[in-house]
Amino acid sequence: MKNLVVINVGDGQCFSRRLGGRSVFERVLDYARRFGPGGDVVVAGFGDFPGEEGLRRVVFEGPTDRALVRALSDVSAGYDNIVYVWGDSPFLDGDLSLRMLENHVRYFAHYTFADGYPLGVAPEIVSVRTLPVLAALCREPFGVLGRETLFTLIQKDINAFDLETELSPKDMRLLRASLTADTRRNFLVCERLAALVPFAPEGGADSGEVLRVLEEKPEIMRTLPAYVGVQITGGCPQSCVFCPYPRMGASAGGEGGGAGTGTGTGAMPVERFERIVEKVEAFCGDAVIGVSLWGEPSFHGEFARLAECVAKRGNLSLLVETSGIGWSDEALRETVGLLGERVTFIVSLDAAEAGLYERLRGRGFEEALGRVRFFLDEFPERLYVQALRMMDNEESMESFYRAWKEKTPRLIIQKYDWFCGFLPQRKVTDLSPLSRFPCRHLQRDLSILMDGTVPLCREDITAGRVLGNIFSDSLETIWQRGGVAYREHLQKNYGGICGNCDEYYTYNF
Repeated sequence: MKNLVVINVGDGQCFSRRLGGRSVFERVLDYARRFGPGGDVVVAGFGDFPGEEGLRRVVFEGPTDRALVRALSDVSAGYDNIVYVWGDSPFLDGDLSLRMLENHVRYFAHYTFADGYPLGVAPEIVSVRTLPVLAALCREPFGVLGRETLFTLIQKDINAFDLETELSPKDMRLLRASLTADTRRNFLVCERLAALVPFAPEGGADSGEVLRVLEEKPEIMRTLPAYVGVQITGGCPQSCVFCPYPRMGASAGGEGGGAGTGTGTGAMPVERFERIVEKVEAFCGDAVIGVSLWGEPSFHGEFARLAECVAKRGNLSLLVETSGIGWSDEALRETVGLLGERVTFIVSLDAAEAGLYERLRGRGFEEALGRVRFFLDEFPERLYVQALRMMDNEESMESFYRAWKEKTPRLIIQKYDWFCGFLPQRKVTDLSPLSRFPCRHLQRDLSILMDGTVPLCREDITAGRVLGNIFSDSLETIWQRGGVAYREHLQKNYGGICGNCDEYYTYNF
């Protein structure tokens, strides 16, 4: 059996980022050379990435699933199997990989993968005879090339493939750990892990040691903010029964004009918003900027200018959760035109018929439906349709799901949030884990109010524990103050509002 190792170096950052005096790519290359005399190595990526003497170099024709499969097909003549890894994964386990390859060959598998491990510990292995089938599954619109591209293709017709799965002795999926050097926060985890887990002389690291350290020292996973929620308006067109905002003093209608219809009032000035995104990019590198902390984002009269602030920073993306009310077509088209795939809209409907919608949210059902239709017609890949599941709409939830599933696969059924007891309990079922773990939001989120105040989290609706002000404090100082609360959770100390919180296990974009 001849095996080919394909290293996807992406945009080439793995050549410049270093761990222990060596580049991340060099450590992956050491790992790749463990596959013996029957294994050759190909380096693949985008643009003008550095070459490596003695290795074949392949440039992807584009960032799509088809480009990946074509590249694999082009280089695999004369080989039986492809061991596919990313060049920014310094903790790949060579012994684990060889065991996976042995099982792959023994059971004549089409595709072998590891499950339950952190991303970046194990390869994917695909038989060369499978590539024509994968090529047939690449259909327009082609999928974006990402970490799960091969598995996503196989899922389209999973019964047609023989799969082998290597299960982790400890399921680490809840950590959502990515032991890769692709982002500043992931590389920071790698740096911390490298100080605690030795690299093997022949390349890679022992996955057992990696799992042990991640389990015993979860504090290394709190790195930099990944999601920053910002309040950009004070107004809202509705007074929803499941939202604390009306009880916080907001009234239906609020202040401000619709997006694109004027300057509006009760809105964050564009210049202040730009200062926020500048600080976020400088501190975090990449992040998702959510503009729906409180209030309706359509009420910001200069929304497209806010989108432009994010668009100018290529590592940031924009998330807009909205009622769908108050938007102009022009503002939305301009926003998508500026950001493209870096903007996502979530339209909250919560009901499939007007009567229930009005009882839950108030007026605006037809306008909200019209806005969803607008997105489905013009930007279907930029839209999610959302419903909040609770006692009030549980009987209609299945019909809601079935009706919208026929129109779009991009549905979100959101759990009810009682804001640590501030609202009546309306949840249908308890989804919380058997054992509590430190809050994901303290680990990766920041919430910024319109005046710049940074409360502990979104649940801290009275700003009872303030971390600082984004306009007067450094983001590093604010983030360090939030780390105090996170360390309390590590000690299983859930004081204040945290004791009643049912959101600690939820995860933002």
